[in-house]
Amino acid sequence: MKQYLELVAHVIKNGTLQSNRTGVRTISFPGAMLRFDLQEGFPAITTRRLAFKSAIGEMVGFLRGVNNAAEFRALGCKVWDQNANENAQWLANPFRQGEDDLGEIYGVQWRQWPAYKRIALSNPAAIELAISQGYQQIAQAEESGESFVVLYKAIDQIRQCLDTIIKDPGSRRILFHGWNCAQLDEMALPPCHLLYQFHPNPETREISLTLYIRSNDLGLLYPLQEPAQYAMAA
Repeated sequence: MKQYLELVAHVIKNGTLQSNRTGVRTISFPGAMLRFDLQEGFPAITTRRLAFKSAIGEMVGFLRGVNNAAEFRALGCKVWDQNANENAQWLANPFRQGEDDLGEIYGVQWRQWPAYKRIALSNPAAIELAISQGYQQIAQAEESGESFVVLYKAIDQIRQCLDTIIKDPGSRRILFHGWNCAQLDEMALPPCHLLYQFHPNPETREISLTLYIRSNDLGLLYPLQEPAQYAMAA
């Protein structure tokens, strides 16, 4: 709690006013960091009431790959309703699939990241390797006189992280993210918290997590990340 309040004071004192897409100017201070030892307790603030059940429901939805506001509501989380059904830009987006649809948001990227490979037909070894990895050929075409195939599979990033933690805990490549540049226009809201890296310590049997947040409403939403307009950013 103390470091959170100190950070808020630091942002107010040292941040700069900036305009953004919401129309609400922010006091912005990039690169701030908070560290927590969960063995000392959960880092919940005590200066206001927290929507804890809603945040848990949202996280469960992410882990299930939910992309529909109705499914979030069923989990006790209503924060996605506005993004799904009241966001004028999303309502006009041809990728939106009707009421409550949210597109390819957080959980979709976490559990079903769309992966493609474009491999020349003249490289059968690479095609065979990709197929052995679970890719399926979905198209064949020609470009600049070269024939190639396109292969696809959905990647479960969470499953990959868990498997690596178990099988190779010393790896420094245990991470997942949600910032899929190719699908940002297919999302009701691009991810705010977008990169997560696990750091297991096989010697102490402990695990740390580093989380990168591109845009964090420090005053309103911290520490329970939920979509909303930004009034103060860190």
